[in-house]
Amino acid sequence: MQAKKTKVDLTDNQLLRYNRQIVLPEIDINGQNLLSDSKVVIIGLGGLGCPAATYLASSGIGKMMLLDNDVVSLSNLNRQTLFSESDISKRKVDAAKEKLLEFNSEISINTKYIKVDEAFNDEIIRTYDIIIDCTDNFETRTIINSISLSNKIPLITGAALKFEGQVAVFRNDLDDTPCYRCLYPELPKSSGSCVDTGIIGSVTGFVGTLLANECIKLICNFGNILDSKLFLIDLKNNDFKTIKINKDKKCEYCE
Repeated sequence: MQAKKTKVDLTDNQLLRYNRQIVLPEIDINGQNLLSDSKVVIIGLGGLGCPAATYLASSGIGKMMLLDNDVVSLSNLNRQTLFSESDISKRKVDAAKEKLLEFNSEISINTKYIKVDEAFNDEIIRTYDIIIDCTDNFETRTIINSISLSNKIPLITGAALKFEGQVAVFRNDLDDTPCYRCLYPELPKSSGSCVDTGIIGSVTGFVGTLLANECIKLICNFGNILDSKLFLIDLKNNDFKTIKINKDKKCEYCE
């Protein structure tokens, strides 16, 4: 993602709030300005979306769009850390926005209580810089990949199940790079879910935090970004692998 010109200087309050980030040479004043000017979409406010949104809000992302069509239930609370018992039956987008603005009242948060499916109107996210996919099924992820491709927006995606997770970054804003369907040309006929197979909350926290970290690296342009790579995580055995994703020259989605 190309660095963009910043519009305004940081306020004294921002300089104090983000001091621990600003002293990092990889971020500095310019990087913090880039974060403050950035607009990020988070799709899905489950176990991955909650930590991703929390750390991005805390880092000073200027504008966030939260998309989800679910309400908070008691079974969410072991891993969806933005919610508490008092939020049960509330829309996740509403409860999340309220909590995130308590963390950082200086950022802007838009929400849509909406399902991302074939009928989704992608006009609402066309002006955003990065999409973070925190959904939990292959069908929705493929739709998000198509939205990312058609609007040339970088896509950061994650998944978690049991003690395992994965994170990948797809530069769908660039030509001749692999997309999500290059990785999964044929979708599995069935996919496990945490309802059926279970998950520990710390795993979703780990993966969601990585999603936020990759987003910050992409905006500020530093470090070894998981661009066209799949990072595989096994927290039961502390096993981590990185696999290169090659562009499928026959992919009908990103050709």
